[in-house]
Amino acid sequence: MESDDVTIHELATDFDDKEMYSIDFYGANLIVTVTSSPAVVRNWIQSTWWIYRSYRHRFVVGLGVQWNPYSDEPAGTLQLCVGSRCLIFQLTHTDSVPNILRRFLDDPNTTFVGIWNHSDERRLLESDHKLALSSTPKDLRYSVADRYDEPELRGASMETLVSRFFGYDGLRKDPNVSMSNWNADWLTDEQVLYAAVDAYVSFQMGKVMF
Repeated sequence: MESDDVTIHELATDFDDKEMYSIDFYGANLIVTVTSSPAVVRNWIQSTWWIYRSYRHRFVVGLGVQWNPYSDEPAGTLQLCVGSRCLIFQLTHTDSVPNILRRFLDDPNTTFVGIWNHSDERRLLESDHKLALSSTPKDLRYSVADRYDEPELRGASMETLVSRFFGYDGLRKDPNVSMSNWNADWLTDEQVLYAAVDAYVSFQMGKVMF
């Protein structure tokens, strides 16, 4: 992710079952949790539901997946973002997923949103953990195109959507990061930034439109 207005810093933590990061995205501060631990995921969901409990009747979640390049593999990571809180769950490095995650993904009151996400639902279902979503995630390209009555945005990149929706110019997604090894034991700072920003901008657009 290339922009002078987007930076990432790893945060100190006393726990060995997660990594924590702070991302500055055009002045907004994101807190990102990276983990393969079911317990950490459980705590993240419980905290998220509590913090945003007044929105549970109309809950919007930015969602994305990453998988190994040059193949049609299932999801290697699952990214979720609500508000300024993002989670990256390393699916290929966990033996199990908590039941609360299945309920979170299967909640009929939740709208999942993303960009260029036509295969996300299938890849999650085909993963070892067979994660099912309550409904097909919304592809924000179509929502933004309809909002501005600009049909050409239906084929737009994330960078173009961010520029049109937020007015943030200069953001560039690095294709080398997109095609990197998402099944690695340890994700690089660039991978964390790439995955978290994708889910974050999806949430920020989705909360306005749904």
